[in-house]
Amino acid sequence: MANAVSRILRKNALINQLMSLQGNAKWCVLCEPFWAITNALYVAYAVEYRKAVIGLDNANLGTLLGTLVTIQLAAQFVSSFLGGIITDKLGRRKTCYYFDLLSGALSVLLLACAQNFWWFAVSMAFSGCWQINTNAWNGLLTEDCPPQKIPYAFSGITMVQLAATFLTPISIVLVQKFDIIPALRGVYLFAFLSQAFKSTLLFLKAKETEQGKKRIAETKGIPFYKMLSGYGRVFQLIFSTPVTRLLLVLVITIGINNIIIGTFFYDFATERLGLPTASLGYIPMIRAAVCLVFMFTAQSKINEKSHRTVLSVGLVIYAAAFACPLLFQGLPWLGAVLYIVFEAVANAFVIPRKESLLFLYVDKKERSRVYAMLHVIALAITSPFGTVMGAMSDRNRLYPFLFAIAVSLCCGALVFFSKAETKSAERAKVQ
Repeated sequence: MANAVSRILRKNALINQLMSLQGNAKWCVLCEPFWAITNALYVAYAVEYRKAVIGLDNANLGTLLGTLVTIQLAAQFVSSFLGGIITDKLGRRKTCYYFDLLSGALSVLLLACAQNFWWFAVSMAFSGCWQINTNAWNGLLTEDCPPQKIPYAFSGITMVQLAATFLTPISIVLVQKFDIIPALRGVYLFAFLSQAFKSTLLFLKAKETEQGKKRIAETKGIPFYKMLSGYGRVFQLIFSTPVTRLLLVLVITIGINNIIIGTFFYDFATERLGLPTASLGYIPMIRAAVCLVFMFTAQSKINEKSHRTVLSVGLVIYAAAFACPLLFQGLPWLGAVLYIVFEAVANAFVIPRKESLLFLYVDKKERSRVYAMLHVIALAITSPFGTVMGAMSDRNRLYPFLFAIAVSLCCGALVFFSKAETKSAERAKVQ
């Protein structure tokens, strides 16, 4: 029976590639549900939970929510700057474990116990350290993985995250039965236990990568300040290499879009579109359904296309997504559903390709520091946007969406006319 199921699954190109993963890549994918499931349970209600606990009124809602985003982005800025050094010093495996516990398990434990704004602020600061463990986790996933399997591995991670979203009805039932504060406290406590288990399981099953072992040996005995001085060269490499320049613009654009997706859309949905709070739990489910259908039917074909084509089309679709709730304010569910559909498709185009670009075209010796510096620069630019777009939202709920549309279209045009195609990217690898 198991062999028959395996043969059926392997007829799908994406599933076949995922089932052939080995080593660290395999365990990174298998451990992902322990984070993805808990994230799916609370993500739709996170903003409403903050509002309920802190007691924000509509006059300062946007600014204070935006300030929390800015705190998280500022923490990401600091952790991105140090992430490459810490990852090289401790190794991919240990760094991933320590900072997964801090940015994941401990941050959600604080949310479970939150009493006022400052609990959320500290949690956001801790969660901002995810840039460090993401740097290490990406190394674990990719460095010993065959290059041709890397896009499929990232697609598999995305697929796991989407599949977990179908457990969202659990949180819908909890919110309806117990109200949002006790329901989310329970969900966050479960998230703490699940994410702590996930971090430990990956630590026990993963092995340090060959590149990680080399970097541990090479950096042994080198003081932190000397390693920091090496970032000057990395900074220069980023701006002198077509692929990393393109990645920098892309990371900035995605960062701005994520602020809208993670914070202001849910506020817009309740305040402007008039959707009931309990219904917010259905939004990730619809998004996941669209993404999964898209990935099973079209993702393998997309993976065969050029970076320029995939990314430019995806960014235009992002702009279309942000336009939908603005165009259909009189038809709230239609505007919300169209937004979700377009945003889900845009994610399927952009996110796996953005992640794989770095690991395909940046020399493995400097990959960790290049990844860290890319996010340092991007976060230095995007960190103020949480507060800025919060102020925009206080003035008019439409303004953050209009801004995101403009940014997505400009980035899409830049990518389309860029010369950083596959062949030129290979010639321009960081040495």
